[in-house]
Amino acid sequence: MKKQLTLLFTLLGFVSVYGQSLPINFESNITTADFIDFDGGTAAVIDNPQSNGINTSNKVAQIIRDGGQIWAGSKIALEANLDFTTMNSITMKVFTTAPVGTIVKFKLEGGSASTERDVQTTRSNEWETLTWDFTGVPTTFNEVVFMFDFGNVGNGSENSTFLFDDLMQLFGGFQIDLPVDFEANSINYTMTDFGGNASSYDIDPENANNHVIKVIKTDQAATWAGTTIGTPAGFATNIPLLLTDSKMSVRVWSPEAGTPIRLKVEDANDPTHTCETESLTTQNGAWEYMVFDFNNQAPGTESLSVGLSMGWTYNMASIFFNFGTEGSAVGAMTYYFDDVSFGEVVSSNENTFIPHVKIAPNPATNYWLIETGAEKMQTLILFDQSGKKVLELYPNNSQVYINASDLMSGIYLARLEFEGGTNSFKLIKF
Repeated sequence: MKKQLTLLFTLLGFVSVYGQSLPINFESNITTADFIDFDGGTAAVIDNPQSNGINTSNKVAQIIRDGGQIWAGSKIALEANLDFTTMNSITMKVFTTAPVGTIVKFKLEGGSASTERDVQTTRSNEWETLTWDFTGVPTTFNEVVFMFDFGNVGNGSENSTFLFDDLMQLFGGFQIDLPVDFEANSINYTMTDFGGNASSYDIDPENANNHVIKVIKTDQAATWAGTTIGTPAGFATNIPLLLTDSKMSVRVWSPEAGTPIRLKVEDANDPTHTCETESLTTQNGAWEYMVFDFNNQAPGTESLSVGLSMGWTYNMASIFFNFGTEGSAVGAMTYYFDDVSFGEVVSSNENTFIPHVKIAPNPATNYWLIETGAEKMQTLILFDQSGKKVLELYPNNSQVYINASDLMSGIYLARLEFEGGTNSFKLIKF
């Protein structure tokens, strides 16, 4: 949380293939004939009529929406499939006179498959750069589809005319993973809102040196409005939930005590595989650690025991503030959350002590050395990416070696138990 999220979108390079490929700047590599229009959208490459601000290039693309369908637009076929393994974001400069908040849908297609992301404009009558996050998307798409003002039928007016330029792939930060503390400079901390929530990467209201996620449950929010902790791809590794190890912790700031906070885990690849649980805040306008036990599932939701017995895995989590209450009933309310971890973190109202953990080397080939200063580790449990327990130690010491030489290469989750609670850390084996 030391740098703003926008600093993460640093260009590392471009996809390099022949023909119609990214980056696209419309100066020479794409012409009007390369566009495939559909359902009321008409695209063309034209001289830049708005050569100002962040875009003074000679040529741009234009789409005019006039009648047809609410999804009217145009698309371009590329020579090769897009690979989002590291270059996981697409950015594009956009100019529109339509109102702020206009939805720009960016869709990827390939064969019979597709995936899409929505971003809202934040400016009107000036160029801006919009970013769509495709972390975790497979390498099966070679068509890019542009749908401006999605959800409305265009009328051919100025507000139904859209300019765009400089389409490119960027590194948008590594995929988020537990534990999440919003401190790393290289992690993609994009959140995914639904149901009327509006989240942002922000400064801790009680500590200017700390950054957190601010969530506004708007006055238009549904009872089920929430925020997915990350992109639609979820976490980089599975949450190692077991019937005997079924808790997660989140540090939460709520304006009122007694507010129901729900946490939901699911499979990013199958939204029917879920488990939900709920807790009540105990503080008014103050931070507190909240523990969510998925053995105590929320009424009407599937139990963890059933999910695990059916082989379900969970790699995504969403948080719901004041669950069950519409925004119109209480007005817009602001909440914050931080420090999402697997396991239970126990804290008092007066003080919270989480030991500083040092891990070296990490990544490792033969061993990890974990040190916690003066605080003794009572138990250390190591899980693989499927959530299977591969090692359990009882060091009763502030220093412990983990022999990694016999482990397969990959990512592991170490759960450390202290007298004051638990914390989890990711270990990488070469």
